[in-house]
Amino acid sequence: MPAPKLGSDDQAGLRRVTELVDKTLAVTPGFTVRLAAPVRHAREFCGQMVDALPPPVMVNRQSFANDPLVHALFASVDDIGVMLAASGQVRAYLAEPRSRQEDSFIALLAARRVDKKVFGVALQGETVVTDVPQTLLQFSNQAVVLPAEDSASARDTFLKAAFDSLLLAFAGHLARAREAYSALQTECEMERAYQRAKLKGAAFPERRIAALDDRLQRQFKSLQPEVIIAELADFLMHPEQALSLDSVRLWVTRRGVIQQEVAHDADATSVCFMELKSRDRRRHLVLPVHVRYNEAREALACAEETRAEREYMLLL
Repeated sequence: MPAPKLGSDDQAGLRRVTELVDKTLAVTPGFTVRLAAPVRHAREFCGQMVDALPPPVMVNRQSFANDPLVHALFASVDDIGVMLAASGQVRAYLAEPRSRQEDSFIALLAARRVDKKVFGVALQGETVVTDVPQTLLQFSNQAVVLPAEDSASARDTFLKAAFDSLLLAFAGHLARAREAYSALQTECEMERAYQRAKLKGAAFPERRIAALDDRLQRQFKSLQPEVIIAELADFLMHPEQALSLDSVRLWVTRRGVIQQEVAHDADATSVCFMELKSRDRRRHLVLPVHVRYNEAREALACAEETRAEREYMLLL
């Protein structure tokens, strides 16, 4: 079969396969022929996911006060600066020399949803009722990642990150299979050592070793480059099994109480966000955000000042 005609994106995707999955696959016969179409399909899937994300929202003190989703994402407005200061990617991005056209950059905010069960006060009709079971919408592990200068570069950055996530999911599966093969090799060697030693009470039947050898051979065959390429091709043709994006819509009060119906509380506001399920099978809110350059630099400077003060206090 002739090699398929590859565009620059296809070539970049195939290079990423060798970088994140296995370098030896590139010299395996059929690598390009078998994987070109699956790589293209997976990248198109990732592009569609990125395009399904909402437009970027500003994240700062003003949006914390005015945007219900931003307000729900942080326990306090100061946590926004803490999040920015903790981002190594933001720090590295700001350190790069660049001629800025805008006063803000685009990044991806990720957070874990951790709803909290509490007892609170609620109004039922005209009666105030206490000890009412309530669920608070809360988030943890907020992080800003993948900073980019504009919408076009942000889309490309997000797409590459999504494709990398797919490849890393497969690489994790491959690493576990290789670990299992190594453990099986060790088990076979131990069985043979016991058999040779003829230790009292430790004589194992030959059929036990034969069964282990059979498992070892089957595991060895499953780790051959040709088989890995075939499994990876199938995996990339069904990327939705490892990466998915779902829309979530909730009614939430200013205090963060989730309402089953908006009529339950006149203070309730509709909050919409996207949840990503990736290779670790956990769900994360993902939200494109605008971050002002000056506010990000102020957050980093404040963190450096706080760190310097702590180090000074330790010296006293």
